[in-house]
Amino acid sequence: MELRCWGGDWGLPSVHPESLVVLAYAKFGGARLTLNPVDHTWTSSQVPVLLHEDDIITQPVNIISFLRKQRYNADYVLSAREGSDTLAYIALLEEKLLPALLHTFWVDTDNYSGVTRPWYASHIPFPLNIYLPGKMYREILNRILETKGKPPLYSMNEVEAQIYKDAKECLNLFSNRLGTAQFFFGDKPTTLDAFVFGFLAPLYKTRLIKVQLQEHLKQLPNLCDFCDHVLCIYFTEHAEGASPAGQDAIDANLQKLTQLVNKEANLIEKMDDNLRRSPQNRPKTMKTLQPSSSAEQPSQHLSP
Repeated sequence: MELRCWGGDWGLPSVHPESLVVLAYAKFGGARLTLNPVDHTWTSSQVPVLLHEDDIITQPVNIISFLRKQRYNADYVLSAREGSDTLAYIALLEEKLLPALLHTFWVDTDNYSGVTRPWYASHIPFPLNIYLPGKMYREILNRILETKGKPPLYSMNEVEAQIYKDAKECLNLFSNRLGTAQFFFGDKPTTLDAFVFGFLAPLYKTRLIKVQLQEHLKQLPNLCDFCDHVLCIYFTEHAEGASPAGQDAIDANLQKLTQLVNKEANLIEKMDDNLRRSPQNRPKTMKTLQPSSSAEQPSQHLSP
């Protein structure tokens, strides 16, 4: 099975929340996916996409349902009531938290111009990188206004205030629901854990400029620990360089390695010069051919 999704950064396997949901569920359910990071998409709804033989499945809910049919079921431990609760919590995430996430990354001017647009532009080939980030921005802005810009919310400032208020209340609710547990339903991660991780991890890990919602999340340590736990257990290769301190250490080591290589190159060059100047390796002098006297004078037979 092949999964097409946006690539990763900041210690995450994908920076795209919905792609991250599918990746997390696949890990929880034991499904082996061949990842194919995309470098452009004409419509944001096309990512993630699961390809299996002749089947093409889009949207996280549909992909998870398909994986269950393939016997990759992370929810087998849930009771009927817990299954119903899962659907209700996912609907709450999509209604209350997702609009604020989209606004934070795509509508907020500082984050869009300083983080989101540069990242997507650097991962999209020219000349699409000039057009597609702006297209994605307009789609997300229209999506927020269509779903949240209704009476009595008429201005963008009113919409913004309401969606951030709803998002903070949603984060508080999930923090209380998780408590001191590792996962939301017992000792094993389920679909709800995949959705919570997919939505929270980009907000938690990305180095944002405007950090209003991010700061609120960091005041809920159990949710942050939840994200770190999932990364460490299921995405070890990404978690190793997840923290800013870890990335700084990697950069420092790379700089030291570059300096060492340069020093060795200079040393080899000096040794090569010394060998060339050594009497044992001095080349024998050979008599050079002198031009004939006729070659020194221009031909007298040529006249202008």
